[in-house]
Amino acid sequence: MDLLIKQICAAEKKLSVLVIGDLLLDVYMKGESHRLCPEATAPVVEVNSRQYAPGGAGNTAINLAGFGAEVTCLGITGNDAAGRQIQQLLSRHHISPLLFSPPERRTICKTRLLAGTQLIARYDTGTETTISRETEDQVIDQLERIYAGFDAVLLADYQKGLLTPRIITALERLQQRYQPFLAIDAKNLTAYRDLHPSLVKPNSDEIARLLQLRLNGTNRLDILQQAGEEIFNATGAHITAVTLDEAGALIFERDRLLLHTPAQKILHPQVSGAGDSYISAFTVACLHGADAPKAAAVAGMAAAIAVSKATTAFCTSKELLAAAALNGKVLTDTDTLEALGNFYRNNGSKIVFTNGCFDILHSGHVNYLCRARELGDVLIVGINTDESIRRLKGSDRPVNTLAERMQVLSGLGAVTHIVPFGDITDDTPAALIAALRPQVFVKGGDYSLEDLPEARLVEEQHGEIVLLPLVKDRSTTAIIRKISDRQLSHPA
Repeated sequence: MDLLIKQICAAEKKLSVLVIGDLLLDVYMKGESHRLCPEATAPVVEVNSRQYAPGGAGNTAINLAGFGAEVTCLGITGNDAAGRQIQQLLSRHHISPLLFSPPERRTICKTRLLAGTQLIARYDTGTETTISRETEDQVIDQLERIYAGFDAVLLADYQKGLLTPRIITALERLQQRYQPFLAIDAKNLTAYRDLHPSLVKPNSDEIARLLQLRLNGTNRLDILQQAGEEIFNATGAHITAVTLDEAGALIFERDRLLLHTPAQKILHPQVSGAGDSYISAFTVACLHGADAPKAAAVAGMAAAIAVSKATTAFCTSKELLAAAALNGKVLTDTDTLEALGNFYRNNGSKIVFTNGCFDILHSGHVNYLCRARELGDVLIVGINTDESIRRLKGSDRPVNTLAERMQVLSGLGAVTHIVPFGDITDDTPAALIAALRPQVFVKGGDYSLEDLPEARLVEEQHGEIVLLPLVKDRSTTAIIRKISDRQLSHPA
């Protein structure tokens, strides 16, 4: 899966994706509450900020753009301030907006009032009725002109009036002619069965309504696992991903259950927009050649990242890269290092960085690394490559190869991640520091600031430099000399 995520991040050719669906504006009014109002038992919230995010198809489009796709978003708004706000937000994410604004419509807005992290109320405004026949004609004409130019099409139908039977019939005709990858997130998937979608993503409640199933907390999983044939007959989809919130997802290929993927546990999930991240990541993974199990794993990871954020959120390919690297100790490139650095900082973790050869690991090294870890939450260690050590210390070093040295360092609980560095143009860790931007840079007390060419870079990034005193009479050179001077009585 790590390789797949790196392919998504490093894709040379941008995938072209058309998103069609219901657009809305999510508004978050945030403030503090310290008293009740006198006329009712209701909190008084002193609002100090407003945040805006495109919801519905707009959030799906932003997720796809975050995964590196070239996205066009077609939808309906009102000719009003909220509609213009959606257009600006989409353009900010380099999404091409194709927005129709009939004079009789108002943009759908969902406004949430929060005191701290507590949701106090949500109020909705906007037009949710079916679009007029004139607007249908305009949308169909536009689809006829552009449909052939996309690698994938994603429909986001929240039953807010855009995807009418006439437009769905036009999509059937276009899909049969051009056959891009087709993903659908809709409350009523039966309406799209004749499009034979590549991927659909209902949640368990939508499947229960679709198949008229009686589900509860004890029988939900068992009943859904046995419902593959009924699900396929209702959706006509090649892949169906039935999302189950904290229980993960069931992945079906046509009428056959492939697997049950677990969900990552998030302490305080904010679920708005998680499904958009899931279907977007699943789609992009499939377009990069992933089979359904691998695509589902990437999609689950993207949804977990989205729900860990405070508002309607999206996931990016770099966040996926960081999430995939979290559980591994060894990093191999600066792109992953940069993504991890951003991830840790965004989660409030203090990053400590140090570097060295660590040729023959001894008690001095262990003591040093443990004290370095105590300076923050995460310790990332740069380790010189074999060629770099030979340039710095001579042809008889290192004693242990890079792979051996990284394996030994990986066994230390104090070390969070290890990343090799050094090339013929630069044997300092400057490139790692530039990518990681650590809050603390640690070196041994045998150095001074004047000895550290990377010190200026750390200071420019507003990082702290800490020189730790070393354990006396502990060094790799001393160990090598001691071994060379000793005659072994029982050589192995």
